[in-house]
Amino acid sequence: MSRATQADLLEQRIAENTASQEIDLATWIFERILVRPGDRVLELCCGTGGQTLSLLDRVGESGQVVALDISKAALETLTSKAAAVSGNRLTTVQANLDEFSSALRGAGMQQGSFDLVFCAYGLYYASDARETLQEIRSWLKPEGRIVVVGPFGPNNKPLFDLVRSSGVELAEPVTFSSERFLPQLVLPWAAQKFEKLCVFTMVNRVRWATAERVLNYWQNTTFYDAEKRPAFQDLLHSHFAKHGVFINEKWVMLVEMNRAR
Repeated sequence: MSRATQADLLEQRIAENTASQEIDLATWIFERILVRPGDRVLELCCGTGGQTLSLLDRVGESGQVVALDISKAALETLTSKAAAVSGNRLTTVQANLDEFSSALRGAGMQQGSFDLVFCAYGLYYASDARETLQEIRSWLKPEGRIVVVGPFGPNNKPLFDLVRSSGVELAEPVTFSSERFLPQLVLPWAAQKFEKLCVFTMVNRVRWATAERVLNYWQNTTFYDAEKRPAFQDLLHSHFAKHGVFINEKWVMLVEMNRAR
């Protein structure tokens, strides 16, 4: 958990994926969900702002984005990125998912006041994600929507296979959040609580041209194991000697929930 919330590690992971991915994640997301001028948006687990800038652009001068994250450093990075464009449209709140409602109320927010609650790659850090989803629902306007984005299925399989071959035992929270969290927890809850669901998926291939790029990504993940680094490097160099490139696969699911029951 400590590695998951470190802003510098997050920035490195994002940078390695962004530089080598086939599909730009933010573009893919906002081609599929509608964010209107004037919308009031709550973004949970905003991190360093991978999607926040796109949200700010879409809500326009009359809208507002409230961005919440557990990491003070991540929020400071986001504020710096958004300084030139946000004006008074961006409010940042530091809190974890288990305390986000009380933190929002402490910042003067009122429940039932958001057109959209958006969370990408972070909801699985809640200690009780179903309870968090129920709490999220209470912050929506009557016609409000929830959008959750994250990994599913054989996400990261090429990298996971190599990591396991080097002797690393991947923790259950890592594999659950990466492979099963969205289809096994989020989708059933959403189907019970909302009349309409829109589900989109994609496979985003990340092509790393050097062993150093792969290593830099891994050493900034939540499943890095320094003791197994020599074995991992040996396997990685053998892979590049044979194939010349390492292709990882990011399996992505977007779930949009409309019309709360």
